[in-house]
Formats: sequence, C-alpha cells, structure tokens
Amino acid sequence: AVVAPIGNAGNITAIMQGFLRLHDLRIIETLPRVIGVQSRHADPVFRYYLEPDKTKRVFVPVTVQPSVAQAAMIGNPVSMPRVIRLVQEYHRRAGAGSVAVMQVREQEIMDSMLLANRHGHIACTQGGESLAGLRASLQLKLLSRDEVPVLDATAHHLKFIGFQQMYFENSFPPEFEVTPKAEYQNRPQL
Repeated sequence: AVVAPIGNAGNITAIMQGFLRLHDLRIIETLPRVIGVQSRHADPVFRYYLEPDKTKRVFVPVTVQPSVAQAAMIGNPVSMPRVIRLVQEYHRRAGAGSVAVMQVREQEIMDSMLLANRHGHIACTQGGESLAGLRASLQLKLLSRDEVPVLDATAHHLKFIGFQQMYFENSFPPEFEVTPKAEYQNRPQL
C-alpha cells in the first residue's frame, strides 16, 4: 500500500498513473492499494468520496483553515478531474476499496510527525499527515498489519521546522487545534 498526502493531488495522481502503467506493461500483476490523506482543515477530495453513490458525487471546493500541512492546504485541487478519472480506472482494475481517502486532524499530523522523527526518520508535516493516515487506516482496518505500507513524505523536515518549534514551545495559535503532548515535547535542558 502507498499512503500519500493530497494537496493539489499531483503526487497521488502520479502514483496511481505510474502503477496503472506498470500494470499495463505487466511489470506488476496486481495494483497496490493507494490511500490519500487530507487534513480536515483542507479536505475537498475526502468530502467528494464521502458520497458512496458515484452518480451523486459532486466536487465542491472548500475554504481551507490554517494547517500544519501547508503544502497540502488546498481547497480546490487543480488535479481533481484527473483524480476522479484515475480512481475510476483503478477501481475498475483492482476493485472497490483499492483507493481510499482518509481525513486526519491537525493534532494527529503533528503527533505523527514527531513520532516518526523520534524514531530516526526525517518527516515533514506532510510526512506526518501520511503517517497519521496510515495509523487511521490500521485503526479502521482498511489496511492489515501484515501489509507493507510506503509513506510519501513530500519535503525535508527542516522546511516546516517552525511547526515543531511551536509544538515544543506550546505556541500554536488556537485555529490550528494542536495541543502539545508532554511525551513529544523536546525542550532543551540546561
């Protein structure tokens, strides 16, 4: 399975298109599951797929709220028509449920980024969004514990270091809806 954050949907459409081409060329026999992740502060793709009846789905852009996953803070993804087309093809070949979109909270994004970084990974906030989506997918049993997930982290940790600093200093503005957990805070000690 591949877990990727969705902003303008360029990464997730490239992932789906790549797997479909590999399938066309018979380089892979089965299509891996693809899970897109959006913050509830910027979740138009998630909302689109909330409607179970394909014939009733209508894409509606959303007004985004401040998000730690700034690269994914897009309320009207330019690649939405491509998402719809590729998901339909992916479902046609691999079955319903082969592509899913998760919604996660800002708190989960930050906690997941810090959890990854505490264990030696270099995750940005979008990487935290992917890990939060993986954790939610496991909890909802969309993925099993024996599946091997690949997480898409789209930038280096240092690009969004200010959010980690706000977490450590407990200085997030209220609109971010992030409350630092003591076990993830890493304050310097004299």
